[in-house]
Amino acid sequence: MKLKHILILFLITTPLISKEVKIENAYIKYTSSTTSVVYLTLNNGTNIEKKLVQAKSNIADRVELYTMLPSDAGMKMVPVSEISIPKNGMTSLTPRGYHIMLFGIKSPLKLKDSIPFRFVFSDGSELQSNISVETSSPNKDINNKPTSFKKEETGHNNNVSQTTDEVDMSNFDPNTQPNEDHAEHDHSGHEGHEHHNRADMLAPAGIMNPHIHEKGKWMIDYRYMGMKMWGLQSGTSGMSDLGTLYFPFTDPTVAMPTGSLITGSPIGTTLPTLSPNKYNYMSVPTDMVMEMNMVSAMTSISDKWMIMFMVPAVKNKMTMLSSNFDRAPMSSAGIGDVSFSTAYRLIKTEHQNFFTGMGISLPTGSIDERDNMPMMGKQKVPYNMQPGVGTYSLLPQLSYNGNYKRFSWGAQSQASLRIGKNDNNYRFGNRYEISGWLSFLVHESTSISVRVAKQRWLNLQGMDATLDPKMDPQNDPYRQGGMRSDLLIGINFLVTSGIFQGARFGFEYGKPFHQNLNGPQLATRELINVFASFTF
Repeated sequence: MKLKHILILFLITTPLISKEVKIENAYIKYTSSTTSVVYLTLNNGTNIEKKLVQAKSNIADRVELYTMLPSDAGMKMVPVSEISIPKNGMTSLTPRGYHIMLFGIKSPLKLKDSIPFRFVFSDGSELQSNISVETSSPNKDINNKPTSFKKEETGHNNNVSQTTDEVDMSNFDPNTQPNEDHAEHDHSGHEGHEHHNRADMLAPAGIMNPHIHEKGKWMIDYRYMGMKMWGLQSGTSGMSDLGTLYFPFTDPTVAMPTGSLITGSPIGTTLPTLSPNKYNYMSVPTDMVMEMNMVSAMTSISDKWMIMFMVPAVKNKMTMLSSNFDRAPMSSAGIGDVSFSTAYRLIKTEHQNFFTGMGISLPTGSIDERDNMPMMGKQKVPYNMQPGVGTYSLLPQLSYNGNYKRFSWGAQSQASLRIGKNDNNYRFGNRYEISGWLSFLVHESTSISVRVAKQRWLNLQGMDATLDPKMDPQNDPYRQGGMRSDLLIGINFLVTSGIFQGARFGFEYGKPFHQNLNGPQLATRELINVFASFTF
């Protein structure tokens, strides 16, 4: 009797504990990159529709559900929140329809390896399965089958029919997408997908590195760049404030007679001996804060071209020390030089991109700002405090970036080449900069970076007649050039959920480790860069 009860209980419970959904023809597409794809068939043997809502595996940083949909540019890969499996039917995950993407594969794939996966359904049920790494499907015909099937009972056999409400592939054009194997599709137009949704997709905060995002979308970018300066320096040596005020300087462009005479000259006349004109500055700067807030808008017009428009707002504050020991603040602010630029991607591979670019800045910033100065009343502020440069400037650029697993890196060189003199009869010297950085992806949403940058800027050409070079070293066009090398550390963040999903922001802090200035000039001591961007 006891055995009979056990047998009855077994017959009742066996259908309840059996697997309701089966995984068939599953394989991971073998690749050497950090991105791959999973194809399989989900066979639903129940009388209710099932919905796959999540796939999980430790093989990659992200395991996500996607489908292929037609667009104006051909087939487009689109993320989905669920994949439906009809009752008593099946859904095949194929290159032309639903599939599972693996982003950020942690270890190189090896053929025939068996990788554990866990599949979660909308009713809370789960299914575990090991999936093999293969170069092609175990069932060669799986890619030619419809995406979704429903078994309809006829009393004698089951006829299989394609449901059309899953994925409409009627507009699929093989000529626009010749590779039917999705793992071999070119995702570089989406920044490789595995890199596009990483915190380090953008360079550190102090670099506006070109990149290509989805055509038709815009990125709005805000950046703050701050620089703190204090302590006078000439060459690589520091100078005291009072020492600079009372140390006699000479002007090689002006020579005065000394009273001595040169007789018996070749031209038969008596010539006075000339010596450089000596002078003392009336005031010198002791510290300065230079701030720039920039708002830019950029978009990709193709998978190779991007364009950008930027508006800067400049704010400068300085403390001046006069020869009678008075200290006085000086400030200036205004819209800087608006710029337009474009970048072209010369080379793209799975892990690397190389860009060239050119821009132009317009002379929209003021070069005539004035403020109170010690012992002089309201005067024009020095060259380095003016919001603009007063001339058009060409902005050439070369940029390279790459990534592999959790690391990304890049290098950028750029210049500001001044065109002609401005309305005040001078032009700023050209400026050149080169940067290199290395980033590490701590998490999909967080990356840290280290960057080394070197800048060189030249002296002014010409001079503003209203700025007396003997009053303040900042007014001297021959004491404006120099070079500087900086070391900066930074952190980038990516918002992965919520209303601000996709937004990025970051911070960078640095200090110079070498400066050589045509001084006396204020030496740079701290650099602070902040950015926030959003794509829509």
